[in-house]
Amino acid sequence: MKGIVIGLFVGLFCLKGISVHAQDANPLEKSLSDSVVSPTEIDTFPLLDLEEIEWDKIPDLRSQFERMNSSYTQPVAPSSQLLRFLEKDKITLSPEAQYWVDWVRDSTTVVKPWMTLQDTMIVDPLFVPIIFRGGLFPSDLQLYDKHFIEKQFSRYPIWKPDTTLFANERLQMKIKQELYDYIRLNHPEYFRYSERDLPTDTMHAHVIKRATNIPELIKIEEEPNKAFSDVDAPVRFLPERRYWTSNFESNIQFAQAYFSKNWHDGNQQTNINLNTRNYFKYDYNKDKIKLTNELELKISANNAPKDTVRSVSITDNDLRIHSNFGYQAYGNWYYSFDLNVNSKLFNTYNTNDTVTRLSGFLAPLTVTTSLGMKYNLDKKLPGNKYRNIHFDINLAPLSLTYRYSRFKERFDFGRHGFDGSKLDDQGRIKNHQTYVGSNIKANLKWQFNRNTIWTSRFEYDTSYHRVFWVLENRLEMAISRFFSTQINLNLRYDDAGYRNEDLKDTFLQVNEALTFGFSYRW
Repeated sequence: MKGIVIGLFVGLFCLKGISVHAQDANPLEKSLSDSVVSPTEIDTFPLLDLEEIEWDKIPDLRSQFERMNSSYTQPVAPSSQLLRFLEKDKITLSPEAQYWVDWVRDSTTVVKPWMTLQDTMIVDPLFVPIIFRGGLFPSDLQLYDKHFIEKQFSRYPIWKPDTTLFANERLQMKIKQELYDYIRLNHPEYFRYSERDLPTDTMHAHVIKRATNIPELIKIEEEPNKAFSDVDAPVRFLPERRYWTSNFESNIQFAQAYFSKNWHDGNQQTNINLNTRNYFKYDYNKDKIKLTNELELKISANNAPKDTVRSVSITDNDLRIHSNFGYQAYGNWYYSFDLNVNSKLFNTYNTNDTVTRLSGFLAPLTVTTSLGMKYNLDKKLPGNKYRNIHFDINLAPLSLTYRYSRFKERFDFGRHGFDGSKLDDQGRIKNHQTYVGSNIKANLKWQFNRNTIWTSRFEYDTSYHRVFWVLENRLEMAISRFFSTQINLNLRYDDAGYRNEDLKDTFLQVNEALTFGFSYRW
């Protein structure tokens, strides 16, 4: 740029010299030129003949830049002496002081090298390095009497807080504060950290806000004149159906019981005994097929103060297996095939008797099969969601009963309905007999509320020479999930058994029990 300016200055100087030379050389020509002036020559410079200029003498830009940059040198980094001179003075510690400061503040010196904190979380401040928290003033500093009002009305306190709930926690906090104050006042050299040394990083929750304007994601398309029948309904959710269902009940309870003298299991003593009942039910229901399976075990034992042979007697021991297969005919009626198995489990005797058995394992064993119709009803009752009723009855005009005893002698056959007229080759009552007859079974379960359930079972069987029926009633009142009270009343009629002298010499057998104890169901 500097070369261009110099070139223009030299050109203007040459033009000025030429114009002065022309005025001094010929005054006549000057006057003529002044008198006659061409319009095109007003305010213009005379034309130059560029061929007469020496081009090599005009400086160019490249040469000017090279001449200007000839004195340029690359910058050199400042030396340490210069930086030390330019750097501002700072207060620093000597190496010795810095060493002791690092040693005191080093966390590795607090924990011994043979100690480990792996898998250990220390929470109590008594077991971590002491941290100076400040607080030179005591926490219980009082500038006024807090109990001024209470002292004025000491006989009638306005409010007395309950200080017994967290008394132990307050005592522990006071002990820790006393230890801290003692170290702070007597051994300040133990403080290696202060609250300023603790990390100050905090975690902030990042709130994700739901976008309110996303037209590119949510597109609402309107279809005018859309018929309701053209719209597809949502897919209906159908849970997987359970065809097999189960039910279990178990209880072990103390009871005050009464048995009539002709009770089929003998030991007709009224005493405090122990009852246990375990019941398991496993049903199948699909389409027109309904299958019911039941397993029930009942055992009752009591002390026998009048028995000189045994200290414990068994008053009831029944094992019952029941299965019913039904095929739906119409509504709640089913064609049914019924199978019922009853057996005793333990040997029982009369009081002070060791000869004649009243019952035993497979003595007797009774198997009953029948064909007929079954009615089944399950209904929810209004007023309470737990109120429901279940009732079923099986009517079998044709039944086959097989009765067996593994004892052939010294067994009370008549108590269990064996026909005394059927004898074997040795003149003894046959230990296996078969009867043809009719059978009726009915079950009722009425749940009044969540904790009260009445259960009843009725069974009637006849061989047209013998009539036998049993009616069992149980009212259960749950106290909690695992404890309940039960009232049991069992009636049994068998015209092939023994008469009851207490009830006008009838064949009716009575068992009553009031129980309390453990009870569980699912």
